[in-house]
Amino acid sequence: MKRLLIVLVAVVLGVLILGAGALLLVDANHFRPQIQASLSQAMGRKVTLGKLHVSVLSGSLDADDITIGDDPAFSKQPFVSAKSLAVGVRLWPLIVHRDLHITSLTLDRPYVHLRENRAGRWNFASLGAGDASPPKDTATSDSVPALRVDSLRIRDGRIELTRAAGDSRTYSHVQLSADRIATDAAFPFSMRADIAGGGTLQLDGDLGPWNAGNAAQTPLKAHLVMKQLDLVAAGIMSKSDGVGGILDLDTQIASRQGVLHSKGRIDARKLQLVASGSPAPRPIRLDYEANYNLAGGTGTISNTTLGTGKARLALDGRFDSRGKVMQVNLRMRGSKLPIDDLQPLLPAFGVVLPKDSRLSGGTLNLDLRVRGPIDALVISGPVRADNTRLAGYSLGRKLGGALSLAGINAPQDTVIEQAEASLVIAPSGIRADPAKATIQGLGNMAGKGRMAASGALDFDMLVKLDQNLASNAASGKLLSQSKAGRVLGGLLGGSSQNGIGVHVGGTASDPKFRLDPSAVAGLLRSGLGGGTTQGSKTSPQPASKPSTKDVLGNLLRGALDKQKDGKNP
Repeated sequence: MKRLLIVLVAVVLGVLILGAGALLLVDANHFRPQIQASLSQAMGRKVTLGKLHVSVLSGSLDADDITIGDDPAFSKQPFVSAKSLAVGVRLWPLIVHRDLHITSLTLDRPYVHLRENRAGRWNFASLGAGDASPPKDTATSDSVPALRVDSLRIRDGRIELTRAAGDSRTYSHVQLSADRIATDAAFPFSMRADIAGGGTLQLDGDLGPWNAGNAAQTPLKAHLVMKQLDLVAAGIMSKSDGVGGILDLDTQIASRQGVLHSKGRIDARKLQLVASGSPAPRPIRLDYEANYNLAGGTGTISNTTLGTGKARLALDGRFDSRGKVMQVNLRMRGSKLPIDDLQPLLPAFGVVLPKDSRLSGGTLNLDLRVRGPIDALVISGPVRADNTRLAGYSLGRKLGGALSLAGINAPQDTVIEQAEASLVIAPSGIRADPAKATIQGLGNMAGKGRMAASGALDFDMLVKLDQNLASNAASGKLLSQSKAGRVLGGLLGGSSQNGIGVHVGGTASDPKFRLDPSAVAGLLRSGLGGGTTQGSKTSPQPASKPSTKDVLGNLLRGALDKQKDGKNP
């Protein structure tokens, strides 16, 4: 038995040696025209190979380099160029009959150029169309066989993607594997690549059957995972736009008849949606569903939510990717959203709170339109907050020491019974017109104004003290002890009807308040000051006497000035 085994081993070794010797005697370049013709016919592009060598160990024919021509309508430069190509072959037919049967293709360090024209068509769309003319040196009496490949491998590739709008993106260290490749059936594939800026891409699925008329419409079913996609570093956003974030994407995609459907989630860190905002302090999650027309470059978003915790904003609408920057027209809605969960999202939309303060409790309702390019969004619509607290900030104290003089003790926090505004959030800042609020322990505020992208405030507000609060102050012992006190008390009582004009300046993180009686008339004319109602018209209350205004103005102005100088907390 032992001798028999030795004989069998010797026979096998002999065959291998003879086979290797026979391979060395094969002129690999004899097969170059046939390989070029097979690849050219299968791809519908002119394929050119460099000098071929026989690799005994791997059982393949190796080309020094390879180029695949581009669609003439796009460029005269190669569609693909690679340093080397290894063509796996069946050894026995090659040795005995000089017949070439390709089993595998391995491209080393290919450079792929993907280009889009103004009509929205890509240069890879004509792959497999079968209209390529064979190279001149491919004259042979044999018919060119159809190409079927057991496996395709790409190692350390590079893809440069250039859109019609002029922007380009690069994917490096591309690794691709595909098995059982045929034009008449789907085949499995797996691809991995690095994204500029440090992100990674992984795509696994099935592709085919191949659409020779338009490769972009070839059916696809795959799982896409992208990690650490930095919107600015990857070139999707510009740093100067003040918009960005780092995304992790996990989605299922399916393409059929030119429509790409995707459904999955995006986890965004440091998300900033407007230039006037700042990165969100906590991750934001987007669960989405979208349909994209590959030929038209437009799509729809549905069944989509954005937010964190229980605070989820509903999104739906359309998008257009034909320009250099994607354009969107979306509706964003939310009803009775818990403010505690929603608070991490506020900075991304440009909402800034006073320093060392935070919103606590309550709910938010909104119905907003989101329009424009994603690097310069304009968000507009009504917003209302109910029963929330601005903890760590006392609006009553900021309005002046005259309230303390009148015996009104402002609470430590600002308790907002209800606040509503019609907002326009744009790259230049935020505009609120109108804005109204009911503050517990203080009264009502109404006005309009804007916050610049720098955070600078410019608001005119009409403050009306609560009627019971002002009446109690007017009858207080402190104010009844002097004539000036009695005048101030009477004025504070009357402020519940006429209101006090206040200008809000400074910044959103450090607001500054000063008395501005001139603002009262303008706000009343705008319908923001209330007053008596006659029919459908609102008429302002009679103004106080000039001398009385001066008394109140001097007292409040002095109190506010002391605050500015740090003399009064």
